[in-house]
Amino acid sequence: MNEVQNFLLEDIGIRGALVRLEETWQQAIAQHDYEADLRQLLGQSMAATVLLANSLKSSPRVSMQLQGDGALKLLLIQCSEELRVRGMAQCGSRSRGEALLGDGRLAVNVDTRGPNGFFQGIVPLVSPRLDACLEAYFRQSEQLPTRLILKGTERRVAGLLLQALPRHAPEDGAFADAAALAETVTTPELTGTAAEALLPKVFPNHAIRLYDARPVLHDCRCTPDHLAGIVRMLGEDELDSLLLSPGWVELTCEFCNRAFRYDRPAVDAIMRGESPGTRVH
Repeated sequence: MNEVQNFLLEDIGIRGALVRLEETWQQAIAQHDYEADLRQLLGQSMAATVLLANSLKSSPRVSMQLQGDGALKLLLIQCSEELRVRGMAQCGSRSRGEALLGDGRLAVNVDTRGPNGFFQGIVPLVSPRLDACLEAYFRQSEQLPTRLILKGTERRVAGLLLQALPRHAPEDGAFADAAALAETVTTPELTGTAAEALLPKVFPNHAIRLYDARPVLHDCRCTPDHLAGIVRMLGEDELDSLLLSPGWVELTCEFCNRAFRYDRPAVDAIMRGESPGTRVH
């Protein structure tokens, strides 16, 4: 299950979305030796970034970045307009019981690829919970009542987003009531129950319009053409030095953690503008 699905609580003017990621998340962490809580944080961050991208009408590219002075040094998620998502994390040495997030910041970048179409919102890490930090971002950037719930199991992560419709503010107390109902959802329900069954259970007595699901795919961009471009950027002097010792050029993708090795014939082909062969390590 790798999809995001929008819905509308029609009687009270609140929109929402459900996202569930399994293979998409598992592919992102497959080649990394992340600890369990870092795997979970990365997965929840991927789910949250998909929800952010999905909630914007302009179909932008969205990235989310966490930086702090705790064990987690950097976490980066990127999501394309087609809901292709990738993520990586860098964690320093960690003492027993040390929390991942210390003091730091959360940055969300939105790129609509149009004139003046780049926006950035930065908020402090106000909580060890990612959903609480993102709610602080929504309060600052969109100024709409928003509730975000992120949960996960060993195999699947999920998110539930509620937000008041712009220019259609819910009646007094309606959003708070809906948010309280959303908070009752359990991890097994959010990660495993189909939207058609889950939403009427969580929001009884509300008129629910459910839209078609959109697929979410893992997107690592270490394509032959992209890698060849990086090799060319190194320049002939650097390439000659590497080919002399250790005898090859090796590029490692920070997202999928795969290493790509180019020998002299492959580098020569790249410099001629041809598509080279690579060895994956």
